[in-house]
Amino acid sequence: MSAMKETFNVLPRLSFRWVKANELLLNSMEVALDKTYKTHELQGEGYQALQKEDLPLSSEFKGVNEQMVAMAEEHHNTGLYIHVGENEEKEIHVTHVLDAHNSVLIEKNVIVLEKGAKMNLIMDYSSDETETFSNILNKIKVSEGAELNLIKIQRLNSFSRHLESRFSTVEASGKVNYISVELGGKEAVVNYMTDLKGDESEGHVKSVYLGFGERVIDLSHHMNHFGKRTNSDMIFKGALKDKSKKAFRGTLDFKNGSTHSEGNEEEFTILLSPKVKSYAIPLLLCREDDVIGNHAASNGQIDEEKLFYIMSRGMSESEAKKIIIESHIRPIIDLIPVESIKDIILAAVEKELTGE
Repeated sequence: MSAMKETFNVLPRLSFRWVKANELLLNSMEVALDKTYKTHELQGEGYQALQKEDLPLSSEFKGVNEQMVAMAEEHHNTGLYIHVGENEEKEIHVTHVLDAHNSVLIEKNVIVLEKGAKMNLIMDYSSDETETFSNILNKIKVSEGAELNLIKIQRLNSFSRHLESRFSTVEASGKVNYISVELGGKEAVVNYMTDLKGDESEGHVKSVYLGFGERVIDLSHHMNHFGKRTNSDMIFKGALKDKSKKAFRGTLDFKNGSTHSEGNEEEFTILLSPKVKSYAIPLLLCREDDVIGNHAASNGQIDEEKLFYIMSRGMSESEAKKIIIESHIRPIIDLIPVESIKDIILAAVEKELTGE
């Protein structure tokens, strides 16, 4: 008898079923909801353990799926309320290390930036070789003129399932800059929805991913333009090897009233094996005129001439490929404002590429 399947990251507008891109199907998992969890390390100020603080979700937001969102709402075993006051600046580092004693992470975070506030928030997820489960729900409000830089690094082992649902609202002249680095997990599934509510608000999402072995990476990002002169861009870069599988579902949605707004989405994947599967499903929805929406996607193997040139300088084939892949993703990593976090990411990339 085949295992029961669970549906994740359903497209907001369904395509033909034969395309096999409308959703992700994974085997159902039993999750021990009574497991406790202890956060490894917290650095910075402006946070407290989550109590009854909350933010509403849009009726459109389903996260990775409604069941996982409900699990995080009702059964979270850790979580923070992060508040940055008017015109304040904060930096917070949250470090999670999953292991045999901390194998189930159900996390709910509520993050509020008041008018003119600015914050760098780093969220780092790693593990030992224990099979783990993580389900994260982030609710975010960025007020007028505020700016949130959120860097997430996921470098779990190859036996673990990692899920993240993130919903954000951005008021007038506010800005969110999201950098997401997905380097680990047996299954890594993320779903971000950003509502650009205020005029001249901005949403920027940059993502790096590596798929090795039989890893499944499923990335869904939905940018809703509500205000006038809003601006967004989504840029995704990665590489796939062995029998790994990646799907990118990017939606730009221009709502009524979003005149003079602009959105861009780009996705570029290096294919290192004929057995990998890579799907890119960019979607443009529009209910307003005088807007600009652009999308681009490409999949391709490493350029043989470039590979030959680097090898002619004394590099082995594996070393040359590593250099090419690092140069492919480095522009996004270089956007990270914290040098120590760059070093962590580059070390994790090195480990993935060399298998050491």
